[in-house]
Amino acid sequence: MADSKLQDSKKLDEFINKVDEIESLVKTLKYGEDDDVKQAMQKADEIIAKNQAQLNEKLSEMPEEEDDFKEPLPKTKTGFSKTIINKSPSTAQDPNAPQTMTTADQQGFMAAMEVDARERAERRQAGEKKANELKEKGNEEFRQGNYEKALELYSEGLTHLKDHLALWTNKAQTNIKLGRFEEALVDCDWAIRVFSNSMKAYVLMGKAYLGLRNYEKAREAYKKALECDPTKQNLIKDYFADVDRVERTQQEEEKAKEAFQAGEKGPVALLQQLGKKGQLPIFYSGGFQVLQNFLKNNEQKTLFRTEGGFQIISEHPCFSKCFSASPRSLSKEELDMLKSGMDMFRLACEDNEKNQEVFLQTEGMPNKLMRFMEVKIKGPGRGLKSSCVKILHTVTISVIGRSLVFQKFDIPQLMTIVFNLIQTNDDAALTSGCVLNNLALDNKFKQQLRDKIEIDVLPAFENVLKEGSSNQSVLPTCVSTITNLSNDVVIRKKLSDRKDMWKILVDSISRHKEKLPQPLSVELVEACLGLISNLTHEGSSVNFKEFSLPICKQCLIICQSLKHYKLMISRSLGILSHILPYSIPSVDWFCDNEGVEILMYILKNDEDSANRKCALKALTGCSQINDHARVFIVDHKGLGTLIKQLKSDDETVVGNAALCLSHCTQVPKVCAALSKTDIIKELLVLARDGNKSGLQQNCAILIAKLAQGDKRHLERLRELHGIDILHNCMKYLK
Repeated sequence: MADSKLQDSKKLDEFINKVDEIESLVKTLKYGEDDDVKQAMQKADEIIAKNQAQLNEKLSEMPEEEDDFKEPLPKTKTGFSKTIINKSPSTAQDPNAPQTMTTADQQGFMAAMEVDARERAERRQAGEKKANELKEKGNEEFRQGNYEKALELYSEGLTHLKDHLALWTNKAQTNIKLGRFEEALVDCDWAIRVFSNSMKAYVLMGKAYLGLRNYEKAREAYKKALECDPTKQNLIKDYFADVDRVERTQQEEEKAKEAFQAGEKGPVALLQQLGKKGQLPIFYSGGFQVLQNFLKNNEQKTLFRTEGGFQIISEHPCFSKCFSASPRSLSKEELDMLKSGMDMFRLACEDNEKNQEVFLQTEGMPNKLMRFMEVKIKGPGRGLKSSCVKILHTVTISVIGRSLVFQKFDIPQLMTIVFNLIQTNDDAALTSGCVLNNLALDNKFKQQLRDKIEIDVLPAFENVLKEGSSNQSVLPTCVSTITNLSNDVVIRKKLSDRKDMWKILVDSISRHKEKLPQPLSVELVEACLGLISNLTHEGSSVNFKEFSLPICKQCLIICQSLKHYKLMISRSLGILSHILPYSIPSVDWFCDNEGVEILMYILKNDEDSANRKCALKALTGCSQINDHARVFIVDHKGLGTLIKQLKSDDETVVGNAALCLSHCTQVPKVCAALSKTDIIKELLVLARDGNKSGLQQNCAILIAKLAQGDKRHLERLRELHGIDILHNCMKYLK
């Protein structure tokens, strides 16, 4: 027995030594230097080989079992089962069974796990820090256009943190910039593995597929991007438009190639002739004019581009030289040649976005165009100036053209040039106004102007609008442009703060209202009313309070005497609905001058629901302030008209109708008269089911005032178990 214990003790010591040896090897493999790791791996191989040899030796010494003693496996319906259920398990411990861990072993194991987890977290934190540092460096290189260096930094960052989403998407974006679309797709795939709902990864995937001209795959990627974030519908819509545009361009190029191969070589042959050196400007001018006759469809325009038509700008022996020179140094013939060339380019760009892109991306084009647009020159120079403005107008019609203008042009400088042209009597004045209006439709343009509009735009606009200071035909377009700009909250606030702006607009309406029905005056009055409608949204400004009454007077005159000018009426009603709820002097003057009668007539008879809506809001403003308004509504069967509005599908209309009725309850006997209707039931339903809090509040206020004014309403309220609603609305009463 003693020998057995001694033998067990030796075995235990050997086991402990082996464990210590293995642990030492593991630490060396994990944290050691290269040479130490190599030695540790050799030692581990020796241990494994030795143990394997010992195991094989023991197995060879074990006696083989006779087949006669093997118990057959029990049969099942599907064949033989290898599972045997032991119904009387032995209590004896199997010597070969795994040993159960003791409490001490478990504690040691958990402690080791905690140490390992902490070490992993520390290593990840260090890797993440390094990866972020490399990402920022890569972003800086990307912003400077150093794409190769940026790609190198992003790739290095991923060696420190493989699952860094931003590094994968940034790497994809850089590869797209470098035209490496296949590599970008791999990066996008990795980004999606890191985060399956990454909208940016799918957007970049769509761009990569677009670069490969795989249009269906691009659309699929953009569709998945939209699924990631449905709120970005407008953004994804633009990406889909890019796919359509590129696909359309490819189709046009293929058709142009087919047409060329079929023998339609007119533009190509002319371009070859126009490339001859040493000819007089008049030769090239005539050639450009003839070439215009071939630019009638997209196939011909595409052929013009693919065969180097736009290279004339930078490579033609005569055109490029003159286009780069000072306008005043050019002869009449040279100016005529440039004009013919610009007219040719304009026709090539019409309804062809790819041509617009190529034209605007020609080196130096923005500065050269602006130089010819701003120079004061007579004769042929004025014609060339007009042609330059016309081509700018052509490209600003399309979304892609406007986008390129914002990217390539100095916008404040362009605005100054355009406003100066508007104030002339040249042919370019009206076209310049159209350019301005097109640009003002774009939100990016508004954002660029926010900081400089008070310096670069508004003084020039106010000067243009003054009587006799500019080409009158362009005034409506200029006002419409500022109206478009005023849709931006920041710009609208700056416009509202300019007293001269309000004064000029009111004076323009008053002056041109007397010149009706001249078409120019009609357009200008309508445009000024549209701008004032936007400005009166800023009801808190000082100028709003000062000019409310004069504006109100002009709008009432239009509603009373110019009923056949429908757009003027609609815009005047919109302005009144903005002013009357917030201006007591305007309400008092309006009510004293039969304004309430006009509003009641429109509310009862106008077929335009938008007009009725504005009239109701203006009427509600009057009834809140003026006793005459309330009495007039009651005495002219207005209660019935207002009750009808409670059935409207527009909750804003219902809310204003309820509020206007609550104002009318101040007139004696109104509450008693309404007791003959079932208005309490209607209001309870609206207060309970309405989606807008304003509607619920106004209905609750009206219920409270009716219940206070006549006990029959209170009894009806109790019958319908609506007392709780009344209690809830009491906090709104003043």
